[in-house]
Amino acid sequence: MLGRFYVILDDTYITPDDVKDITVKVLKGGADVLQLRSKRWDRETVVRVADSVYHISKDFGVPFIINDYVDVAVGYDGVHVGAGDVPYEKARNVLGEDKIVGVSCYGSLTMALRMQEAGADYVAFSSPYPSPTKPDKDVTSIDLIREAARVLRIPFYVIGGIDETRAGELVRVGAYGVAVVSAVLKARNPEEAARRIRDAVYSTV
Repeated sequence: MLGRFYVILDDTYITPDDVKDITVKVLKGGADVLQLRSKRWDRETVVRVADSVYHISKDFGVPFIINDYVDVAVGYDGVHVGAGDVPYEKARNVLGEDKIVGVSCYGSLTMALRMQEAGADYVAFSSPYPSPTKPDKDVTSIDLIREAARVLRIPFYVIGGIDETRAGELVRVGAYGVAVVSAVLKARNPEEAARRIRDAVYSTV
């Protein structure tokens, strides 16, 4: 089963030169799922960075997932896709059954149920809180999270505007886990920020 504390290494907040240092810090802080999300770097840079992150994540025993680049994800533990990316079915066909495939479902429980039946390993919902990374995204109701906890059999993460306090609140209402970006990557001490959020998640389970 996937861990409950998911950290996304987003190129909005990191550079190729500092990614190794940040990766070590967030893993020491307790991240138990790791994703590389790049909308700015070229494919060659994504591959180079992914290789360096993957070697570190393997040492920590943490799955490493690539956002969007299905062809790149073949060399790692899995892929995460969303609207506008490669469809789930194609991603699964490329990666096979042994790799992790996760899907963004935004605020749609219907989509999450469809992805569950299709075989997705996990789904992610946008958060009830505004996201610094995606400020234009609609927020999701707490009621949807409660209902998702009732009907979903696969892990589901909540992402967007999540800090230490909100992480605990979301798990208490039924979220399987949380995914964070800026709360860790923008922190003065990413390792300590990660540790606090992880503790908030696992102390609530």
